[in-house]
Amino acid sequence: MSNPYRILGVPVTAGDEAIRAAYLTAIRDCPPEHDRQRFERVRAAYESVATVRGRLSHALFDKTVPSPEDILDAVSTDFQPRRVDERRLRRILGAK
Repeated sequence: MSNPYRILGVPVTAGDEAIRAAYLTAIRDCPPEHDRQRFERVRAAYESVATVRGRLSHALFDKTVPSPEDILDAVSTDFQPRRVDERRLRRILGAK
């Protein structure tokens, strides 16, 4: 699965209310009658991080390889042209 936080458009630190609000906005923008595939992606993303237990489970056990879009999103938020040190590269790639 892709990053559920990116699909919902919320930060990783978002709480229950913010995640629910983002989910309701996303399904309102794209009902299943218009784009069933996108609706299912949004629903699956919400179900995976809707509760504190789900967010913890996702943080601990989701070991999917980041897509190029995930890497660009992580880099573009604080991009400064300089040499990347190993610690920052590990953070971008999701390593602990």
